[in-house]
Amino acid sequence: MADVFDCAMQELGGVKSEIVGTTRISCRWDVRLVRFACESCRAAIGQIRYFLYFILLEAEVFVSMALLCFRKMLRIGTSRDKLLAGILHLANPALLASAPEGTDMLRVYACLVLEHDWTMVLLAAAICLVSCVTAFHLAAQIDTMGARRGRGWMLLLAFVTGTGIWATHFVAMLAYRPGLPTVFLAGPTIGSILIAIGATYAAWSLLFSRIRDRLWGAGLAFAAGIAAMHYTGMAALQTTGRYSYDYSLVAASIIIGSLCSMLAARLFAARRGRRLGAGALLASAICAIHFGSMASVSIRADPSVRLPPSSMDANLLTVFVAMGVVTLMAVMLATAIYEARMARASEDEKQRLMNFTQSALEGLVILDGEMIVDANETFWCIAGYDPSRPPTGLAISDILPDHRARPTRALGPAFFEAKLLGTDGAFVEVETAVRKVAIGGVALESIIVRDITERKAAAAKIAHLASHDSLTGAGNRLSFIQALDGALQQASATAPIALLCLDLDRFKAVNDLHGHPAGDAVLIETARRIRGCLSEHEFLARLGGDEFAIVQRREGQPSAAGSLAARIIETLGNEMRVGELSIHLGSSIGIALFPSNAADADDLHKKADLALYRAKAEGRGTYRFFDSAMDQQLVQRRRLEVDLRSAVHNGELHLHYQPIACLESGRVTGFEALLRWNHPVFGDVPPSEFVPLAEEGGLILEIGEFVLKRACAEAVRWERPLKIAVNISPVQIAHGDIVETVRCVLAKTGLNADRLELEVTEGMLVSNPKKAVAALSALQALGIHIAMDDFGTGYSSLGYFRSFPFDQVKIDQSFVSGLTESSEALAIVKAIIGLGKGLGLAIVAEGVETPEQMRLLKAKGCHKAQGYFIGRPAPIEKFQEICSWSDDGTNRDDTGVANETAQVNGSRHLRPLHLV
Repeated sequence: MADVFDCAMQELGGVKSEIVGTTRISCRWDVRLVRFACESCRAAIGQIRYFLYFILLEAEVFVSMALLCFRKMLRIGTSRDKLLAGILHLANPALLASAPEGTDMLRVYACLVLEHDWTMVLLAAAICLVSCVTAFHLAAQIDTMGARRGRGWMLLLAFVTGTGIWATHFVAMLAYRPGLPTVFLAGPTIGSILIAIGATYAAWSLLFSRIRDRLWGAGLAFAAGIAAMHYTGMAALQTTGRYSYDYSLVAASIIIGSLCSMLAARLFAARRGRRLGAGALLASAICAIHFGSMASVSIRADPSVRLPPSSMDANLLTVFVAMGVVTLMAVMLATAIYEARMARASEDEKQRLMNFTQSALEGLVILDGEMIVDANETFWCIAGYDPSRPPTGLAISDILPDHRARPTRALGPAFFEAKLLGTDGAFVEVETAVRKVAIGGVALESIIVRDITERKAAAAKIAHLASHDSLTGAGNRLSFIQALDGALQQASATAPIALLCLDLDRFKAVNDLHGHPAGDAVLIETARRIRGCLSEHEFLARLGGDEFAIVQRREGQPSAAGSLAARIIETLGNEMRVGELSIHLGSSIGIALFPSNAADADDLHKKADLALYRAKAEGRGTYRFFDSAMDQQLVQRRRLEVDLRSAVHNGELHLHYQPIACLESGRVTGFEALLRWNHPVFGDVPPSEFVPLAEEGGLILEIGEFVLKRACAEAVRWERPLKIAVNISPVQIAHGDIVETVRCVLAKTGLNADRLELEVTEGMLVSNPKKAVAALSALQALGIHIAMDDFGTGYSSLGYFRSFPFDQVKIDQSFVSGLTESSEALAIVKAIIGLGKGLGLAIVAEGVETPEQMRLLKAKGCHKAQGYFIGRPAPIEKFQEICSWSDDGTNRDDTGVANETAQVNGSRHLRPLHLV
């Protein structure tokens, strides 16, 4: 047996040189050797168990493992153990030489089994796995923070990961049993944990970045940090021996660790929910690098090496490791609590999002391929299904048949119109947008559906309103311009175009007397009647108010236009029923032809308007074609507008005065001031022509103030205190401060207020009654007399006498001129005089031209008269005798007014011309 042992020892001489630490076994049997022998026996028993296990796996692995175990036995076993090892080694030289790689793998296994305390190894593995899974849990939560992810959270994540790696390493180091005394240096130990934290911070930063190859970079950063921390920790391990490394095994362990780290990073990035798998892979990387590196190290005992006195022993390191583990466990506990809270918050958020989705106005659909997996209530309502019992197994093509036929660009933010098939078989107008979503890590398709039925109807209505009048349904000004331009493009000298401009007669009275609803009803009926007269070649538009235009494209012009105008005038002249009202209106029409009358659309419209003005001027209820004389009138009108602006400053405006006499006494009681314009080219321009121009151009305020100043200044020079009457324009009430103007004029001229009489028309009260009544009341408060002019020709509403207490009423000359020929005119005059007496108003008759009219008015009780029979309008110089006292002082009454009979003088005119 001794010979066999010696042979075995010689055969294994080369192997023995590689044994970790070469120790000579003393031949003396003392207590230490006995204890050593007992430990060797237990180790041998353990090796037998592993031999049986490897027999079941593979013979080559068994032999290699046996060889490695026997190497251990040669170092620490008994003589019998060494003999058995030598025999087996000599019996299997071929298998031993054929399996070097298996030997390397078995070196790792043998390192774990024979040189480590398995209890501590399992503890280290548990710490490693839990810390890695915790780190990936925390990373997943940090990743959901997005922009709120700060450096503090990243440092915490790096601390958890780095501390887990460091604790795994040093717990495993505490489990390491090299057979020699060991201590640890404080500097490298502390440095190793800092390296682990710094490296993992860099790795996580790469993983959360947007760098293209961030996953591979993060995996390599993890592996580099683990390796750097391990070998820095190994530098902290001090023992009475010298180290040597098998660098091929070191490289293999680092490569395996790098692969596991990169797989962990890729798995985490692809599936945020696979935190356990990613943590297990990172833990595998840590264990591969640590234990592979531990298997590569060999320690040769060297008595000359001394342990540093400032180093830490295993007990102190255990305290530090325990502190690190406790800290790590605290972070894990906090992470678990945070996870629980986040789970509750996630559930609440899920419910909130569900409520938000259900309350959305758009339909939301989630698709898995072609199948609908979820949808909100709005979508089911649009499709016609019961939201409380939505259908299952429904394909999107069953509801949106053209969904897959949408353009490629439809996948994006834009909406595209589609048709949704409802349960009743009818299509619903919708618009859809497609999004890609990830739910539970699964890529799905989301469709947003909007019901645009009402929007389509509203758009159609808006498009109709954009080209049609909202009240009458006729075309508006925009569509009129388009229709006219289109017609003109097709017109020629042989196929002319007719434009008819139409106004209703006396329409303003309908609005004023019956209100705007009645006026709107009249316009609607007017448009209906006009349409009844039109053919398909004629276009009707309402341009505003009661103004209509018709574009006619027919052969046989101008007779076709005249025939159409005659039909329209006839149909609009018939009675209109508006509720219980019976309204009689008429219409006037102006016609212009293209290209004979105009060169373009604007010119054609202008010519048709001129023809309309002619029709109104010639009695209304008729139509007129444009002719060149109308164009000359337009030129003259525009020149008058320009010249009127300088007429005041050039002294072209002056006043004429017409006397007003008392019928009872025959005395002249005052004068009415009448404005005249002597144009340097056209001569005397009638007020009926230039006053409307002044009102339209805004000059009436300046001209009205000029008349008031001149009349008051003239009246102050009269010896007799006769009254002076001045007409007031409605524009002066509406846009000027007439009260302040009158007050300033009276103060400047010194005229007594009770001598001034202001004449207004009913139209002033109709346009803005509140402002007019307020202004007239303020004027009356100054002592000025207010008279209603031309009563009977306008609205003749008795309500005006309730709104404002007039001092005097003037009967219009149209009634006075027919007084002797018409019984109706006599009856109206008699009624007005009776009304005045009943209200205590003075009555003045205008336009008295004959003695018969004078006698009738006096007999009916009229108070005053004014007209050519009393005196024609003339400069005040012709009435000097009336304005001054008689030389002999005779014929004076108690008031001092001369009792004279007014004489008819001057040339005869049709009627006195007033300012308004």
